[in-house]
Amino acid sequence: MRLILLFLATTLLIENQSFAQVDFPKGTYMSIEEIINKQPSQHYNLIIEKRTTGDIKMNGGNDFKLTSPDKSVSKKTVKKEVWAYSTGDSLYLNCFQYKAQPWYSNVISDGKYLVFKGGLSQQIDERKKQTKTSNYSGAIGGAFQGAKLATLRFLYAIDKAENKIITVTPENLELLLSNNSKLLTQYNNEIDKVNEQVLIKYLQLLNNN
Repeated sequence: MRLILLFLATTLLIENQSFAQVDFPKGTYMSIEEIINKQPSQHYNLIIEKRTTGDIKMNGGNDFKLTSPDKSVSKKTVKKEVWAYSTGDSLYLNCFQYKAQPWYSNVISDGKYLVFKGGLSQQIDERKKQTKTSNYSGAIGGAFQGAKLATLRFLYAIDKAENKIITVTPENLELLLSNNSKLLTQYNNEIDKVNEQVLIKYLQLLNNN
């Protein structure tokens, strides 16, 4: 029994690490083209800060905040002009560029799609779909409702060729898999098709293809 548990724990660790490993040269990316070509045009010295739940509830935005320790790079540049920042082993995507709330999220997988978890969309139509599918029934408005909405996280995929952001739902994943009949059949045979790790698994497989 212990051996089985150890095997499962090791498998989970390996899977989680494979999702987290994203190979981008260290530096600051100032456009989607730089991200696609993996050629950062700037090399700002930035600090990555994991934001607290309290900060997110109060101010909204995504999980990571980047700052310039010596103030040589303005807050406006970091918050609104940078597209992504790589430490060499992790890529932090500026969700502001995709209207998925301010600040940064770490990229889970890279290939045809950049995969990450981000905040509620700021595009009205997409926002309505997200709150509906997340079973959020609260009215949008008021401090309490706003704090709850701020902590919601959604799985996103950016089609790099079209620079288009997609909220990953089972229905949208099936569309992404439509040109790969083998993966689509495999996904449709999954017991829990809405499970986030299952969705990530197939995005990873798509990226590997």
